[in-house]
Amino acid sequence: MDAFIQPHQYHYIKQQVKKIVSAQANSNDSQVIQAVKEIAMEELEKQLDHLSEEQKEILSAIQTMKDREDIDPFLQQLKQYVISFPLISEKQLQKAFPKVKKLKMPDLEPFDRKETVYLRWDDVSLNKTFMLIPKDEKLIGVQGQLDTTQQKGICSLCNGLENVSLFTSAKKGQMRGTYSKRGNYICKDPISCNQNIATLQLLHNFIDRLQA
Repeated sequence: MDAFIQPHQYHYIKQQVKKIVSAQANSNDSQVIQAVKEIAMEELEKQLDHLSEEQKEILSAIQTMKDREDIDPFLQQLKQYVISFPLISEKQLQKAFPKVKKLKMPDLEPFDRKETVYLRWDDVSLNKTFMLIPKDEKLIGVQGQLDTTQQKGICSLCNGLENVSLFTSAKKGQMRGTYSKRGNYICKDPISCNQNIATLQLLHNFIDRLQA
């Protein structure tokens, strides 16, 4: 079977699985546990619309879970159906950042592409942070500077409570030669950030704010 799950949907499935296992650990009421399972399946089918019966059957295995030890084997099995974040060519990078000269190709080695929703990396030589964010079947390029200091806070991209730093980007003003800066607090660690993302909405809102 072909891959049919996007990385953010995979993270959403993980969240639902943990809810089911938590309900079973904290309740002895079989009706409550069954209700949690049914709600989880309904939510998954909303998130992953147009599922075939075979695809639904794969996801239905979450209803057989009994404890935390069942989570990892299920997720490993499910991972083969996750669509990997695409490998980036130099041409795609140039298209996403047409005005950036001598931009180095990002190192994908640290990333599990099946758990990568968006790509973020630092280019030390340019003293900038770059992102490639999926939107409308395209990869949108975002660039700016990520502050070296960090604090505990809510990330604008994943809504997780993590160590965050201020990301600022410049936008041309209406008058020639003027710029305005936009700032958002985002996770210091892009891998943790990706693993928290269960919906693309915050990523798209982030892009919209920068482009407004």
